[in-house]
Amino acid sequence: MKALLRIFLNRFGRYATQFRAAWNRRWFLFTEKPRHRKIDLGRDVIFFVPVKSGGQGTLLIGDGNKFGYPLAFHLGNGRIQLQARTPDAEIVIGENNWFNNNVSLYALQSVRIGNNCLVGELVSIMDADFHEIEPATRNRSAGVVKPVVIGNNVWIGNRTMILKGAKIGDNSVIGTMSLVTGEIPANCIAAGVPTKVIRPISS
Repeated sequence: MKALLRIFLNRFGRYATQFRAAWNRRWFLFTEKPRHRKIDLGRDVIFFVPVKSGGQGTLLIGDGNKFGYPLAFHLGNGRIQLQARTPDAEIVIGENNWFNNNVSLYALQSVRIGNNCLVGELVSIMDADFHEIEPATRNRSAGVVKPVVIGNNVWIGNRTMILKGAKIGDNSVIGTMSLVTGEIPANCIAAGVPTKVIRPISS
């Protein structure tokens, strides 16, 4: 009896997860597409958690991307934010990436992510300061804006922040709770505040 119940619950859980993912995708397109310059979702893009934008720019999301992970830590419903905030802003995501819960991407100009990346929970990626530095003009503009570029097969640890102008090379690993402000070369492990290269990854 217990075995049958376990089989039923596992099967029901899979169906419920598939239903939620389909609903999240449809709701995202219904609520976000009218306000954006362009939204393009590739094949087999799965929204395990709700995805929100609120922006106006371009979102290009390649085939096979997964947003959210059902078994991982959630804040609230685990919502992911993909905000190309202005009409000229863009977020371009390649293929077969997996974004964990509560990830936030913000672009005033450009955030680009390659293929086959793993992005941990509570990671924030942004291409602007969103305020000026000087006290008298702090709320005058978004301040400095520089594109963010993340290469292929990059693994970004939980609670990392990637700020304006950051570039991360292919195959690199960014340690948990790091702060990336500059350029990280390919094929290395980097971590810290600010992030520094710890060692190369042997091929």
